[in-house]
Amino acid sequence: MNEVYAVLDIGSATIELLVGEIMNSNLHVLFSKKVPSHGVKKGIIEDEHLLVNDIKAVVQEANEFLDGEIKAIGLTIPTIRSKLYQSNSTVSLNHEAKITKDDIVRGLKLSTKFKRSSEEEVVCVIPVKFNGDFGISNQPPIGESSRNLIVDTLVITSQKCILYPYIMAVEKAGLEVMDICINAFACAKEAFDAVYLQEGAVLIDMGYKTSTISFYKDGYLKYLTVCSVGGYNLTRAIAQNLQISMNQAEAYKIKYGSLDYTIGQEDIIHSTELPDGRKDYTQKDFAHILEEATVDALNVIKEKLQIIDDGSHYETLIVGGGGELEMLDKVAGNVLEGPVRVYRPDIIGIRDMAFVSAVGMIFYMSDRAKYLGAYETSVILPDISNTMAVKFKGLTKTKDTKEKTGRFSRLLDTFFGEEE
Repeated sequence: MNEVYAVLDIGSATIELLVGEIMNSNLHVLFSKKVPSHGVKKGIIEDEHLLVNDIKAVVQEANEFLDGEIKAIGLTIPTIRSKLYQSNSTVSLNHEAKITKDDIVRGLKLSTKFKRSSEEEVVCVIPVKFNGDFGISNQPPIGESSRNLIVDTLVITSQKCILYPYIMAVEKAGLEVMDICINAFACAKEAFDAVYLQEGAVLIDMGYKTSTISFYKDGYLKYLTVCSVGGYNLTRAIAQNLQISMNQAEAYKIKYGSLDYTIGQEDIIHSTELPDGRKDYTQKDFAHILEEATVDALNVIKEKLQIIDDGSHYETLIVGGGGELEMLDKVAGNVLEGPVRVYRPDIIGIRDMAFVSAVGMIFYMSDRAKYLGAYETSVILPDISNTMAVKFKGLTKTKDTKEKTGRFSRLLDTFFGEEE
Protein backbone atom coordinates (compact mmCIF):
# COMPACT_ATOMS: atom_id res chain seq x y z
CA MET A 1 0.00 0.00 0.00
CA ASN A 2 1.32 3.43 -0.91
CA GLU A 3 1.73 6.15 1.72
CA VAL A 4 -0.69 9.10 1.77
CA TYR A 5 0.22 12.20 3.77
CA ALA A 6 -1.52 15.50 4.47
CA VAL A 7 0.69 18.50 5.23
CA LEU A 8 -0.15 22.01 6.39
CA ASP A 9 2.38 24.82 5.93
CA ILE A 10 1.26 27.99 7.71
CA GLY A 11 2.93 31.26 6.77
CA SER A 12 2.29 34.93 7.37
CA ALA A 13 1.03 35.52 3.83
CA THR A 14 -0.27 32.12 2.68
CA ILE A 15 -1.28 28.69 3.89
CA GLU A 16 -0.41 25.65 1.79
CA LEU A 17 -2.28 22.37 2.16
CA LEU A 18 -0.80 19.43 0.31
CA VAL A 19 -2.11 15.86 0.20
CA GLY A 20 0.29 13.52 -1.54
CA GLU A 21 0.92 9.86 -2.14
CA ILE A 22 4.41 8.36 -2.10
CA MET A 23 4.73 5.94 -5.02
CA ASN A 24 8.12 4.29 -5.62
CA SER A 25 9.90 7.15 -3.83
CA ASN A 26 8.07 9.71 -5.99
CA LEU A 27 5.29 12.06 -4.93
CA HIS A 28 1.90 11.97 -6.61
CA VAL A 29 -0.19 15.03 -5.72
CA LEU A 30 -3.78 14.25 -4.76
CA PHE A 31 -4.71 17.78 -3.68
CA SER A 32 -2.90 21.10 -3.35
CA LYS A 33 -4.13 24.54 -2.43
CA LYS A 34 -2.55 27.87 -1.53
CA VAL A 35 -4.81 30.39 0.22
CA PRO A 36 -4.23 33.76 1.91
CA SER A 37 -3.29 33.53 5.58
CA HIS A 38 -4.89 35.74 8.23
CA GLY A 39 -3.99 36.23 11.84
CA VAL A 40 -0.24 35.51 11.51
CA LYS A 41 2.39 38.24 11.45
CA LYS A 42 6.11 37.56 11.07
CA GLY A 43 5.59 33.97 12.16
CA ILE A 44 3.63 34.80 15.32
CA ILE A 45 -0.09 34.05 15.64
CA GLU A 46 -1.88 37.27 16.58
CA ASP A 47 -5.49 36.23 15.89
CA GLU A 48 -6.14 32.53 16.45
CA HIS A 49 -9.79 32.78 15.37
CA LEU A 50 -8.89 34.03 11.88
CA LEU A 51 -6.23 31.34 11.43
CA VAL A 52 -8.55 28.54 12.59
CA ASN A 53 -11.17 29.67 10.08
CA ASP A 54 -8.58 29.64 7.28
CA ILE A 55 -7.49 26.10 8.19
CA LYS A 56 -11.07 24.83 8.39
CA ALA A 57 -11.92 26.33 5.00
CA VAL A 58 -8.99 24.85 3.08
CA VAL A 59 -9.35 21.44 4.73
CA GLN A 60 -13.07 21.38 3.92
CA GLU A 61 -12.28 22.15 0.29
CA ALA A 62 -9.77 19.30 0.24
CA ASN A 63 -12.24 16.87 1.82
CA GLU A 64 -14.87 17.73 -0.78
CA PHE A 65 -12.39 17.40 -3.64
CA LEU A 66 -11.04 14.08 -2.39
CA ASP A 67 -14.45 12.80 -1.30
CA GLY A 68 -12.69 11.78 1.88
CA GLU A 69 -11.60 13.09 5.27
CA ILE A 70 -8.33 14.53 6.48
CA LYS A 71 -8.06 13.51 10.12
CA ALA A 72 -4.48 14.49 10.94
CA ILE A 73 -1.72 16.55 9.36
CA GLY A 74 2.01 17.05 9.38
CA LEU A 75 2.76 20.63 10.36
CA THR A 76 5.62 22.93 9.42
CA ILE A 77 6.12 25.88 11.71
CA PRO A 78 8.09 29.11 11.18
CA THR A 79 11.80 29.02 11.93
CA ILE A 80 11.60 32.13 14.11
CA ARG A 81 13.25 31.63 17.53
CA SER A 82 14.36 28.09 16.74
CA LYS A 83 17.63 26.74 18.12
CA LEU A 84 19.96 23.99 16.90
CA TYR A 85 21.82 21.42 18.97
CA GLN A 86 24.22 18.69 17.91
CA SER A 87 23.70 15.81 20.30
CA ASN A 88 24.34 12.08 20.65
CA SER A 89 23.33 9.11 22.72
CA THR A 90 24.44 5.55 23.39
CA VAL A 91 22.03 2.63 23.59
CA SER A 92 23.33 -0.55 25.20
CA LEU A 93 22.18 -3.76 23.50
CA ASN A 94 22.36 -7.43 24.37
CA HIS A 95 25.51 -9.17 23.19
CA GLU A 96 25.46 -9.12 19.38
CA ALA A 97 21.75 -8.29 19.37
CA LYS A 98 20.09 -7.08 16.19
CA ILE A 99 19.10 -3.43 16.17
CA THR A 100 15.35 -2.77 16.09
CA LYS A 101 13.19 0.27 15.43
CA ASP A 102 12.63 0.57 19.18
CA ASP A 103 16.39 0.90 19.67
CA ILE A 104 16.49 3.72 17.13
CA VAL A 105 13.61 5.56 18.82
CA ARG A 106 15.22 5.08 22.23
CA GLY A 107 18.46 6.59 20.92
CA LEU A 108 16.61 9.60 19.54
CA LYS A 109 14.83 10.12 22.85
CA LEU A 110 18.02 9.89 24.86
CA SER A 111 19.72 12.49 22.65
CA THR A 112 17.20 15.11 23.85
CA LYS A 113 18.31 14.76 27.47
CA PHE A 114 20.51 17.82 27.75
CA LYS A 115 20.17 21.13 29.52
CA ARG A 116 18.22 23.84 27.73
CA SER A 117 15.93 26.73 28.58
CA SER A 118 12.59 25.94 30.19
CA GLU A 119 11.03 28.11 27.48
CA GLU A 120 12.21 25.73 24.73
CA GLU A 121 10.37 22.70 23.40
CA VAL A 122 11.87 20.01 21.19
CA VAL A 123 10.29 20.15 17.73
CA CYS A 124 12.21 17.39 15.99
CA VAL A 125 15.15 15.04 16.48
CA ILE A 126 16.91 14.15 13.24
CA PRO A 127 19.37 11.25 13.10
CA VAL A 128 22.56 12.16 11.24
CA LYS A 129 24.88 9.17 11.80
CA PHE A 130 24.74 5.77 13.45
CA ASN A 131 27.80 4.05 14.93
CA GLY A 132 28.22 0.47 16.14
CA ASP A 133 29.98 -2.81 15.43
CA PHE A 134 28.65 -2.52 11.89
CA GLY A 135 30.70 0.66 11.35
CA ILE A 136 29.27 4.09 10.51
CA SER A 137 26.01 4.52 8.62
CA ASN A 138 23.85 7.45 7.54
CA GLN A 139 20.82 5.15 7.42
CA PRO A 140 19.08 3.48 10.39
CA PRO A 141 20.98 0.16 10.79
CA ILE A 142 17.86 -1.88 11.54
CA GLY A 143 18.67 -5.60 11.54
CA GLU A 144 22.42 -5.11 12.03
CA SER A 145 24.14 -6.88 14.92
CA SER A 146 25.93 -4.73 17.48
CA ARG A 147 26.73 -4.58 21.20
CA ASN A 148 25.73 -0.90 21.35
CA LEU A 149 24.30 1.84 19.17
CA ILE A 150 25.61 5.41 19.09
CA VAL A 151 23.29 7.94 17.47
CA ASP A 152 24.49 11.39 16.40
CA THR A 153 21.52 13.74 16.09
CA LEU A 154 20.41 17.22 15.20
CA VAL A 155 17.92 18.46 17.79
CA ILE A 156 15.78 21.45 16.82
CA THR A 157 13.81 23.39 19.41
CA SER A 158 11.32 26.23 19.27
CA GLN A 159 10.06 28.68 21.86
CA LYS A 160 6.92 27.32 23.52
CA CYS A 161 5.20 30.67 22.98
CA ILE A 162 5.69 30.17 19.22
CA LEU A 163 5.04 26.44 18.95
CA TYR A 164 2.01 25.86 21.16
CA PRO A 165 -0.31 28.41 19.48
CA TYR A 166 0.21 26.65 16.12
CA ILE A 167 -0.62 23.27 17.63
CA MET A 168 -3.68 24.67 19.37
CA ALA A 169 -4.95 26.39 16.20
CA VAL A 170 -4.71 23.17 14.20
CA GLU A 171 -6.43 21.17 16.93
CA LYS A 172 -9.21 23.76 17.21
CA ALA A 173 -9.72 23.33 13.47
CA GLY A 174 -10.59 19.69 14.21
CA LEU A 175 -7.29 18.08 13.18
CA GLU A 176 -4.59 16.20 15.02
CA VAL A 177 -0.98 17.26 14.71
CA MET A 178 0.91 14.07 13.97
CA ASP A 179 4.39 15.37 13.18
CA ILE A 180 6.16 18.70 13.25
CA CYS A 181 9.22 20.23 11.63
CA ILE A 182 10.52 23.75 11.18
CA ASN A 183 10.05 25.27 7.75
CA ALA A 184 13.79 25.59 7.01
CA PHE A 185 14.60 21.91 7.45
CA ALA A 186 11.48 20.79 5.56
CA CYS A 187 12.56 22.96 2.62
CA ALA A 188 16.06 21.46 2.69
CA LYS A 189 14.60 17.95 2.68
CA GLU A 190 13.12 18.67 -0.74
CA ALA A 191 15.70 21.03 -2.22
CA PHE A 192 18.98 19.36 -1.17
CA ASP A 193 20.34 15.91 -1.80
CA ALA A 194 22.88 14.11 0.39
CA VAL A 195 25.85 15.67 -1.41
CA TYR A 196 24.65 19.21 -0.68
CA LEU A 197 24.06 18.35 2.98
CA GLN A 198 27.59 16.94 3.32
CA GLU A 199 29.66 19.37 1.26
CA GLY A 200 27.82 22.53 2.28
CA ALA A 201 25.01 24.67 0.89
CA VAL A 202 22.93 27.69 1.83
CA LEU A 203 19.15 27.85 1.68
CA ILE A 204 17.25 31.14 1.61
CA ASP A 205 13.51 30.86 2.18
CA MET A 206 12.01 34.19 1.14
CA GLY A 207 8.67 34.74 2.80
CA TYR A 208 6.37 37.73 2.86
CA LYS A 209 7.91 39.84 5.61
CA THR A 210 10.80 37.63 6.71
CA SER A 211 13.44 35.44 5.10
CA THR A 212 15.03 32.41 6.73
CA ILE A 213 18.70 31.71 6.09
CA SER A 214 20.09 28.25 6.83
CA PHE A 215 23.46 26.63 6.24
CA TYR A 216 24.01 22.88 5.93
CA LYS A 217 27.27 20.93 6.10
CA ASP A 218 28.48 17.50 7.25
CA GLY A 219 24.88 16.34 7.33
CA TYR A 220 23.88 18.94 9.92
CA LEU A 221 21.91 22.14 9.85
CA LYS A 222 24.76 24.31 11.16
CA TYR A 223 23.41 27.85 11.10
CA LEU A 224 19.94 29.33 11.20
CA THR A 225 18.74 32.90 11.32
CA VAL A 226 15.81 35.07 10.29
CA CYS A 227 15.90 38.60 8.87
CA SER A 228 13.07 41.06 8.31
CA VAL A 229 13.05 41.26 4.51
CA GLY A 230 10.88 39.45 2.00
CA GLY A 231 8.28 39.83 -0.69
CA TYR A 232 6.64 42.63 1.29
CA ASN A 233 9.67 44.87 0.65
CA LEU A 234 9.24 44.45 -3.10
CA THR A 235 5.51 45.12 -2.96
CA ARG A 236 6.06 48.21 -0.83
CA ALA A 237 8.64 49.57 -3.30
CA ILE A 238 6.12 49.20 -6.13
CA ALA A 239 3.37 50.87 -4.10
CA GLN A 240 5.58 53.81 -3.15
CA ASN A 241 6.98 54.41 -6.62
CA LEU A 242 3.68 54.05 -8.47
CA GLN A 243 1.69 55.68 -5.64
CA ILE A 244 -0.84 52.87 -5.50
CA SER A 245 -2.28 50.62 -2.79
CA MET A 246 -0.41 47.59 -1.48
CA ASN A 247 -3.10 45.29 -2.88
CA GLN A 248 -2.72 46.73 -6.37
CA ALA A 249 1.06 46.66 -6.04
CA GLU A 250 0.93 42.97 -5.10
CA ALA A 251 -1.23 42.23 -8.12
CA TYR A 252 1.27 44.04 -10.37
CA LYS A 253 4.16 42.12 -8.80
CA ILE A 254 2.47 38.81 -9.52
CA LYS A 255 1.63 39.78 -13.09
CA TYR A 256 4.81 41.63 -14.05
CA GLY A 257 7.30 40.18 -11.57
CA SER A 258 10.47 40.07 -13.64
CA LEU A 259 13.96 41.51 -13.33
CA ASP A 260 14.47 41.20 -17.07
CA TYR A 261 14.56 44.63 -18.70
CA THR A 262 14.14 43.22 -22.20
CA ILE A 263 10.61 41.78 -21.80
CA GLY A 264 8.11 44.29 -23.18
CA GLN A 265 10.43 47.00 -21.95
CA GLU A 266 8.49 49.92 -23.48
CA ASP A 267 5.01 48.58 -22.70
CA ILE A 268 3.15 50.95 -20.38
CA ILE A 269 1.74 49.00 -17.43
CA HIS A 270 0.58 51.87 -15.21
CA SER A 271 -0.01 55.61 -15.28
CA THR A 272 -0.02 57.84 -12.21
CA GLU A 273 -1.58 61.31 -12.20
CA LEU A 274 0.83 63.80 -10.59
CA PRO A 275 0.40 67.54 -9.91
CA ASP A 276 2.69 68.35 -12.83
CA GLY A 277 1.20 65.79 -15.23
CA ARG A 278 0.86 62.09 -15.85
CA LYS A 279 3.72 59.68 -15.23
CA ASP A 280 3.77 56.50 -17.33
CA TYR A 281 5.55 53.42 -16.03
CA THR A 282 6.81 50.84 -18.50
CA GLN A 283 7.81 47.24 -17.96
CA LYS A 284 11.42 48.44 -17.96
CA ASP A 285 10.67 50.97 -15.22
CA PHE A 286 8.96 48.24 -13.26
CA ALA A 287 11.99 45.95 -13.57
CA HIS A 288 14.25 48.76 -12.30
CA ILE A 289 12.03 49.32 -9.25
CA LEU A 290 12.00 45.60 -8.47
CA GLU A 291 15.74 45.24 -8.95
CA GLU A 292 16.56 48.09 -6.58
CA ALA A 293 14.29 46.64 -3.88
CA THR A 294 15.61 43.12 -4.48
CA VAL A 295 19.24 44.21 -4.20
CA ASP A 296 18.48 46.03 -0.94
CA ALA A 297 16.83 42.90 0.50
CA LEU A 298 19.66 40.65 -0.67
CA ASN A 299 22.26 42.93 0.93
CA VAL A 300 20.51 42.45 4.28
CA ILE A 301 20.66 38.68 3.72
CA LYS A 302 24.32 38.94 2.70
CA GLU A 303 25.19 40.55 6.03
CA LYS A 304 23.62 37.60 7.83
CA LEU A 305 25.73 35.20 5.76
CA GLN A 306 29.00 36.81 6.82
CA ILE A 307 29.10 34.55 9.88
CA ILE A 308 29.74 31.49 7.67
CA ASP A 309 32.31 33.18 5.43
CA ASP A 310 35.10 30.59 5.55
CA GLY A 311 36.46 31.27 2.09
CA SER A 312 34.28 28.67 0.38
CA HIS A 313 31.73 29.62 -2.26
CA TYR A 314 28.79 27.48 -1.25
CA GLU A 315 25.91 27.17 -3.66
CA THR A 316 22.80 29.01 -2.55
CA LEU A 317 19.24 27.90 -3.25
CA ILE A 318 16.33 30.34 -3.00
CA VAL A 319 12.85 29.03 -2.21
CA GLY A 320 9.62 30.54 -0.89
CA GLY A 321 6.77 32.54 -2.34
CA GLY A 322 8.58 35.83 -1.76
CA GLY A 323 11.21 34.81 -4.32
CA GLU A 324 8.92 34.36 -7.32
CA LEU A 325 10.76 36.76 -9.62
CA GLU A 326 12.12 35.98 -13.06
CA MET A 327 15.95 36.25 -13.16
CA LEU A 328 16.20 36.47 -9.37
CA ASP A 329 19.02 33.91 -9.48
CA LYS A 330 21.14 36.15 -11.69
CA VAL A 331 20.66 39.26 -9.53
CA ALA A 332 21.19 37.26 -6.33
CA GLY A 333 24.38 35.71 -7.71
CA ASN A 334 25.81 39.18 -8.34
CA VAL A 335 24.92 40.43 -4.85
CA LEU A 336 25.92 37.31 -2.92
CA GLU A 337 29.01 36.76 -5.09
CA GLY A 338 28.48 33.06 -5.61
CA PRO A 339 26.40 30.46 -7.46
CA VAL A 340 22.66 30.86 -6.86
CA ARG A 341 19.73 28.75 -8.03
CA VAL A 342 16.02 29.40 -7.64
CA TYR A 343 14.30 26.15 -6.71
CA ARG A 344 10.70 25.02 -7.20
CA PRO A 345 9.25 21.51 -7.10
CA ASP A 346 9.22 19.77 -10.48
CA ILE A 347 5.92 18.09 -9.72
CA ILE A 348 2.69 18.51 -11.67
CA GLY A 349 0.24 20.60 -9.69
CA ILE A 350 2.74 22.29 -7.36
CA ARG A 351 5.39 23.94 -9.52
CA ASP A 352 5.35 26.84 -7.09
CA MET A 353 8.18 27.97 -4.82
CA ALA A 354 5.71 28.31 -1.95
CA PHE A 355 5.19 24.51 -1.89
CA VAL A 356 8.83 23.51 -1.32
CA SER A 357 8.34 23.24 2.44
CA ALA A 358 5.16 21.16 2.12
CA VAL A 359 6.77 18.74 -0.33
CA GLY A 360 9.83 18.42 1.88
CA MET A 361 7.63 17.73 4.90
CA ILE A 362 6.02 14.77 3.13
CA PHE A 363 9.41 13.23 2.33
CA TYR A 364 10.60 14.02 5.87
CA MET A 365 7.69 12.04 7.30
CA SER A 366 8.08 9.22 4.81
CA ASP A 367 11.71 8.79 5.91
CA ARG A 368 10.75 8.92 9.59
CA ALA A 369 8.20 6.16 9.03
CA LYS A 370 11.08 3.81 8.29
CA TYR A 371 12.31 3.95 11.88
CA LEU A 372 9.28 5.15 13.89
CA GLY A 373 7.24 2.02 13.22
CA ALA A 374 3.49 1.64 12.74
CA TYR A 375 1.47 4.72 11.88
CA GLU A 376 -2.03 5.88 12.60
CA THR A 377 -4.49 6.98 9.94
CA SER A 378 -4.04 10.45 8.51
CA VAL A 379 -6.35 10.52 5.49
CA ILE A 380 -9.40 8.39 4.77
CA LEU A 381 -10.15 8.08 1.05
CA PRO A 382 -12.88 6.16 -0.77
CA ASP A 383 -11.88 2.89 -2.38
CA ILE A 384 -12.47 3.27 -6.11
CA SER A 385 -13.28 -0.39 -6.66
CA ASN A 386 -15.91 -1.02 -3.98
CA THR A 387 -16.57 2.39 -2.35
CA MET A 388 -15.32 1.11 0.99
CA ALA A 389 -13.17 3.54 2.98
CA VAL A 390 -9.50 2.64 2.79
CA LYS A 391 -7.31 3.78 5.64
CA PHE A 392 -3.83 4.75 4.59
CA LYS A 393 -0.72 5.08 6.69
CA GLY A 394 -0.67 8.26 8.71
CA LEU A 395 1.98 10.44 10.21
CA THR A 396 2.94 9.24 13.65
CA LYS A 397 3.86 6.15 15.59
CA THR A 398 1.05 4.29 17.33
CA LYS A 399 1.61 4.82 21.01
CA ASP A 400 -0.23 5.88 24.15
CA THR A 401 -1.46 9.38 23.27
CA LYS A 402 -2.80 10.32 26.68
CA GLU A 403 -2.18 14.02 27.23
CA LYS A 404 -0.41 15.11 30.39
CA THR A 405 -1.21 18.76 29.75
CA GLY A 406 -3.58 20.53 27.42
CA ARG A 407 -0.76 22.55 25.92
CA PHE A 408 1.21 19.57 24.61
CA SER A 409 0.40 17.97 21.30
CA ARG A 410 0.18 14.21 21.31
CA LEU A 411 3.37 13.97 19.30
CA LEU A 412 5.39 16.03 21.75
CA ASP A 413 3.89 14.18 24.69
CA THR A 414 4.69 10.71 23.35
CA PHE A 415 7.83 10.96 21.28
CA PHE A 416 9.73 13.41 23.45
CA GLY A 417 8.23 12.44 26.81
CA GLU A 418 10.35 11.15 29.66
CA GLU A 419 11.62 7.58 29.55
CA GLU A 420 9.62 5.28 31.79
